[in-house]
Amino acid sequence: KHRAPAGSVPAVELKLQRIGAWCGTAMIVLFSVFFSGIGKLWPPLGPKDSAAEVTDFLVTENVWVRLGIAGSMLVAALALPFHAAIVLRIRRVEGQFGMLSLTQLLAAAVCTPAFIFSLIALATAAFRPSERGAEITQAFNDMFWLWFIGIVGTLVVQNTTLAIASFIDTTEPTTFPRWYGYLNIWVMMLSLPGCVVVMMNDGPLAWNGVFAFYIPGLALVTWMIVTSVVISRSITAQEAAERHAATAQ
Repeated sequence: KHRAPAGSVPAVELKLQRIGAWCGTAMIVLFSVFFSGIGKLWPPLGPKDSAAEVTDFLVTENVWVRLGIAGSMLVAALALPFHAAIVLRIRRVEGQFGMLSLTQLLAAAVCTPAFIFSLIALATAAFRPSERGAEITQAFNDMFWLWFIGIVGTLVVQNTTLAIASFIDTTEPTTFPRWYGYLNIWVMMLSLPGCVVVMMNDGPLAWNGVFAFYIPGLALVTWMIVTSVVISRSITAQEAAERHAATAQ
């Protein structure tokens, strides 16, 4: 067997990082199937919907909503290895665990659990909507959407650290191309309107509005798929470089 050159990353570690990267794409695709398709939660209920309308929907579509939520909570955990891969690729840029990789780690550690916990609020609303007051069900529904959309701050931090990592990247082969940094800036800017959903009961900045829900949602889906591709290509290039270095020894 050839011994890996000093400073190289074990082949199995790079394979695991690639799997983690593609977990992001798998997560967003499966989540869309469960949340939007099976759970019938797209398009979302609006902030102007009455307590009776919210309750009627959850009673009528109860089985599908609960099944969709259950699946969504399960596949949301795929974001964990995805974020781990991002942290480790940023660490490669820094050469060690530094400010960017640790900030990314902390943001991811908040984002994914909060994402799952928000679904528990909706699960509570759908659990027995016909056995309680409609206003209570509406309150849990409000809590879900305000939490689900309003947690964009952690995503903004993640996009920012990735953008900076892309601009300062001097690794060979390159870990993050420069254009990926600009993509993260655009995704960050398009996500920002989500933070004002707590102030808007109607219009494009409400939780079901075009600027708070549809555009940020499209940006998030695009970012997760592109990130999977960027990391996978970076790992392929790194593997080739390390094979070449091992052969040269």
